[in-house]
Amino acid sequence: MSGDDRYLYPGSQVLRNRFDISDANRLEFVEREFVVQRTKSGVPNGRFDLQHLQAIHRHLFQDVYDWAGEIRTVELAKGGSRFQFRRFIGTGMADVHRRLRQSGFLRGLNRARFADAAGVIMGDVNHVHPFREGNGRTQLLYLEQLAEQAGHPLDLTRLNPPTWVAASRAANTGNYAPMAEAIGQALERA
Repeated sequence: MSGDDRYLYPGSQVLRNRFDISDANRLEFVEREFVVQRTKSGVPNGRFDLQHLQAIHRHLFQDVYDWAGEIRTVELAKGGSRFQFRRFIGTGMADVHRRLRQSGFLRGLNRARFADAAGVIMGDVNHVHPFREGNGRTQLLYLEQLAEQAGHPLDLTRLNPPTWVAASRAANTGNYAPMAEAIGQALERA
């Protein structure tokens, strides 16, 4: 992450927020509470493009961050993984959207093929990482909507968080199999 990260309070790793909370643990608690409430109130639908991700992010984080739904203006890395350079975020998501359109938004695939294809798509969406914070939660709701419209409802509670994080890291290096496996395990049985 950039040393001149405008999203952080000076001299800290705490994100600037609407409540002026400077304690990271307190901010995490407050953020979680608002995101849960926003999720329960319904998540915006879209065309599975960058604007769709932005609408979901804005909806989830609007109570906490002024920049909710805005594309990040800093470079990001986490756990040894570098994410898409900010100047290529639009191009990266345009490519994801193009591939989804060409595949019919993954409709008509059996469960295993859907999980494999969705694993690649979500691995690439994670690599794009459009927002300063909140990418994972935004991506999961995007995935849930993608699975639903493709005829493969997904139960997000069946995704093990550490497994999902490890799958995201693997996908960032081009190994999509763990993500496909995690998605396959979260698909609801017909």
